[in-house]
Amino acid sequence: MKRMKNRHGFTLIEVLIAASILAVGLLALVSAFPIGYVDVTVSGGQSKATAYAQQMLEQLKNQPFNPGNPAFNGNDVPVLSPGPPLVLDNAYTRTWSITEVAGAATPNRLARITVTVTWGGGRPQRVDLETMRAE
Repeated sequence: MKRMKNRHGFTLIEVLIAASILAVGLLALVSAFPIGYVDVTVSGGQSKATAYAQQMLEQLKNQPFNPGNPAFNGNDVPVLSPGPPLVLDNAYTRTWSITEVAGAATPNRLARITVTVTWGGGRPQRVDLETMRAE
């Protein structure tokens, strides 16, 4: 049996280059986590705001109203849990308005219902939902 005299392996330079490539790759991967976290947080806020807007939109669509009546324009803070005790989600503000669409036929007057939800202290954001309803 022959004994190998030429031993193959990695040199110190090759190991250092491989370690630096691995470190750059890991740093790129680690830097993606905060960006992903911010994106998930923002989209969670948008989802919550859309749900609050849809809730108010459905409530306004399903009750009798007279467009232009000041009682049907307003704002509030959405309820986070109905309680008891009642818990409000103070990070969000809802505003709504109901206006009559000009030129609509008298028997079936059209009303435009608009709901806006705003949130975010440092970077304010908003979601607007709008629908039409015949009286």
